[in-house]
Amino acid sequence: MYRYLSNEIGFKTTTTTLISSLKIVVRDLTDIPTISVSKLNQDEVNHAINVHQLTWSQNIDTSKLIKEYKFNSFKETFVFMGSVSQIADQMKHFPKWTQKGSVLKVEMTTSDCQGITIKDLFLAYTMDKIANNIQSQPVENVCDIIKIQSNHLLNTWNSNYNRQEEVKTQEFQKNILQL
Repeated sequence: MYRYLSNEIGFKTTTTTLISSLKIVVRDLTDIPTISVSKLNQDEVNHAINVHQLTWSQNIDTSKLIKEYKFNSFKETFVFMGSVSQIADQMKHFPKWTQKGSVLKVEMTTSDCQGITIKDLFLAYTMDKIANNIQSQPVENVCDIIKIQSNHLLNTWNSNYNRQEEVKTQEFQKNILQL
């Protein structure tokens, strides 16, 4: 009904389509390797970046997500890398990174698709959450690991889309009432 009405009165439905294609329905991070993925187009990538307020960007040919993290110390950088390594290992999806001192440059792509997929975006989201946790608490030891609750992470990822769907639905209903 939404698609029919929106097409009839000239509203685009791309946001709803994008939201549906970017949700992840898994029990925990170890299910992520079983997800069948395809290369996302630039609109889908930009939409996910906006919905999750990620500070990542795409390279020129839009085949990779890129970001540079700057931490306060080498210890923080090392803790970040160790924490991300544990998550990436569960997901069986690994970033390419180069580290010098407290600066870490990260690139992510899914080689099977030769482009950006939902796995790259979800790992980027996870990395940003880990970085925020590290910067908000003191790091005592390079062997510290930041624990992230995978269920909470997956729920907040999907709830970001649910909030956006609610806003779009309210806008749509408002436009219908104005007709």
